[in-house]
Amino acid sequence: MLTPLPVPPLAADEAAHSARVAALVRQDLGASDGWMPVSRFMQLALYAPGLGYYSAGSHKLGAGGDYVTAPELTPLFARCMAAQVARLLDAAGGGDVLEVGAGSGALAGGLLEALEGRGTAPGRYLIL
Repeated sequence: MLTPLPVPPLAADEAAHSARVAALVRQDLGASDGWMPVSRFMQLALYAPGLGYYSAGSHKLGAGGDYVTAPELTPLFARCMAAQVARLLDAAGGGDVLEVGAGSGALAGGLLEALEGRGTAPGRYLIL
């Protein structure tokens, strides 16, 4: 038998926000005869204007946010990646680097600094 995971208590403002998001999802479900693809639910939960996780305005990254990524904890992650990226750039005769989901940009800053220190800076560093 499965035991449900404990749900941490929410502050009053968090509970009110959660209720607004739930109301939006229920409204959308009502408009679609009670069916909703996961992609639509995620669109609402993450990006609904003013309500979604990424569009509600609260701080997401770093010590004051919901999570911290490796590049924000230490420059060592970027330095390790720089060794591999430098090998790829050398093998390709140069080129650009594309980072997807750059967040705070900590990896970009650390990686560019480390690559420049190695003399293998990319032509361009692009962020999607």
